[in-house]
Amino acid sequence: MVKADAYGHGLSEVALAVEDYVDAYGVATVDEGVRLKDCGVLRDVLTLIWSVDELEPAVEKGLVLALSNEIQLARIEELIESGKAKPQDIRLHIALDSGMHRLGFCDGELDGVLSRLKIIGVQVEGAYSHLRVRSTKQISAFDRMCKVVRKYYPNATRHLAASHSIACKRLHYDMVRVGISAYNGAMRVVSEVVAARRVSKDEFVSYGNFKLDKDTNTAVIFGGYADGVCRERPSDVYIRGRRCRVLGRVCMDMCIVDCGEYLPSIGEEVTLVDGASILDVAKQRKSIEYTVMTCWHGRVERIYENDESGSKTCGKDSGLKDE
Repeated sequence: MVKADAYGHGLSEVALAVEDYVDAYGVATVDEGVRLKDCGVLRDVLTLIWSVDELEPAVEKGLVLALSNEIQLARIEELIESGKAKPQDIRLHIALDSGMHRLGFCDGELDGVLSRLKIIGVQVEGAYSHLRVRSTKQISAFDRMCKVVRKYYPNATRHLAASHSIACKRLHYDMVRVGISAYNGAMRVVSEVVAARRVSKDEFVSYGNFKLDKDTNTAVIFGGYADGVCRERPSDVYIRGRRCRVLGRVCMDMCIVDCGEYLPSIGEEVTLVDGASILDVAKQRKSIEYTVMTCWHGRVERIYENDESGSKTCGKDSGLKDE
């Protein structure tokens, strides 16, 4: 899965780096799928969410589309009947609602949908669902619905397991969708100190009325909520291995941290996230690892390391580096 800009790691960079190790890619949108094809990806790209006006460009790019509702099906029928597309050009995986009630067809709809697809000659290459939890009821529903799909399309690829269920071999079927597990430990976000000073007890820091309860050294860190630093529940940062909490309100472009007895130098590196701390950062923010991985934007520069072809960067120059 490389949706959401490869979980914040860079869509095309990640896809090209792992192309020798995967059989296909999964994206959320047609735009993401087109970007992959335009950067030279040759493997199949399954696109999970699409609107009817995106069908033609998706078919032209050779994307595999998830079929999940009646409106999409009607548009496919219309496109073929009008002669604007050939049945063999439309490649589908049918989404099955096994109990999460997010996307997909329910039990009672399947026969009718599959019959219509057969009539117009469209091939269903796969069938899939998504687990809200590892539920026996959901798995049974998926098995039952896959039997219906394979009655019409015997070679349809089945896939259900994602990162949090991939350890269960029973759920592997014909394909698994590796998401967040592929990125664990890969991201490190650093910035730098742009100012540092000692501030006395009862002085105010940042916007509003945040008053210090002790004398301490402070550092101003480049990077604020415009870059992905959480304003509501900011997480601690590290300077020379020292854990420093954010003082007062996070600003748009910077934040201030408590350095205790250490007075940093301007230009000194600050670690906001490293591979081992993502879960800790998520807990401090009262959030999950996914949001920590995908929140970095704006002026964040990406630097790719350990690449045999040489280091690659993308994005605008800034003091925030996502490695």
